Amino acid sequence: MRSRIAILFLSLLAAVPLLAADSASELIEKGHYKRAEAMIRTQLQQNPNDPLANCLMSKIDVAFSRYDDAIAHAEKAVASDNNSGKFHAQLEDALGAKTGDPKAGMFQKMSMARRMKSEADIALKLDPTNLDANEDLLDFYLEAPGITGGGQDKARDFANRVTQSDPKLGYYLQARIAKHEKHPEEAQRLLLQVIQADANHYNARVELADLYLNANPPDFSKAEEQARLAQKIDPQRIGAYAILAVADAKQSRWKDLDLVLADSEKNVPDDFGPHYQAGRIVLLSGDAQQLPRAEACFRKYLTQDPEAGTPPLAAAHWRLGQVLEKEGRKDDARAELQAALKLDPNLKEAQQDLKRLK
Repeated sequence: MRSRIAILFLSLLAAVPLLAADSASELIEKGHYKRAEAMIRTQLQQNPNDPLANCLMSKIDVAFSRYDDAIAHAEKAVASDNNSGKFHAQLEDALGAKTGDPKAGMFQKMSMARRMKSEADIALKLDPTNLDANEDLLDFYLEAPGITGGGQDKARDFANRVTQSDPKLGYYLQARIAKHEKHPEEAQRLLLQVIQADANHYNARVELADLYLNANPPDFSKAEEQARLAQKIDPQRIGAYAILAVADAKQSRWKDLDLVLADSEKNVPDDFGPHYQAGRIVLLSGDAQQLPRAEACFRKYLTQDPEAGTPPLAAAHWRLGQVLEKEGRKDDARAELQAALKLDPNLKEAQQDLKRLK
């Protein structure tokens, strides 16, 4: 009996790293990079060469703009398992992110772009339906110069080929092309086709809501409808709340905004991105009566480290400084601008505002 229990116990222990990786992967998919990073760092301390953990850490590195680390972790994953399409796709993604780094030189970018294309081809050969690999290869065709293999026609041909074998993925890629070419109505039509194929496609609904929100003029009703449907699909993801917060702020629906922010904070307590966006809209609206609301939003945002993909703390200090200046609190405004520049000495907007206030 004891030996059976011991064997069971050991088998459960052996499964723990895999379960942790699976949970981290789900967190990353839902945009919870801070939570995932804490889990993966612990796992890498126990096993620095774990290929899946390195792959996931690379995703986190990309999200936080740590591009060299992202490439190094992805290379470790590929070195451990060269036959995984997932790992090659992540290396491709890390290389692609580095090519967008303004600190990288032109020749370095061209070299990485070629390598990125090579990794994309390997990834799609091993796993033709890998979403990351398909999106990244499409972005390569859209963004890369012709000398490295890019081109708009190649992007369209690629998306059309994918559509023939996987219509949902193909329409999603075609929508990316339409947005890149600034054809929002075409992008809307294509995202609706994605949703028709998969009513629970969270990203498609949020992207469609964003297109409605940023239309000229905005279609608030449709934007809110898609955002609320996305919210029902997964209330633990932040995208829908950000759309609703911006929509309410733009329409001066303050009670609704307060409810959305409270709901967001309850369901996603470690991402105050909607607070920042609401504060930004209120600040730029010029409504002096609502400046205390904008101040409260930025102060809330500053109470924790930002999630990946949201504005840095320096930006929040800068925006808060602008609010305080409008409220006539120039000393407090200067203090916030100085805090912004301490975090990011190259933040030109804060430099200009502080120079004006001195």
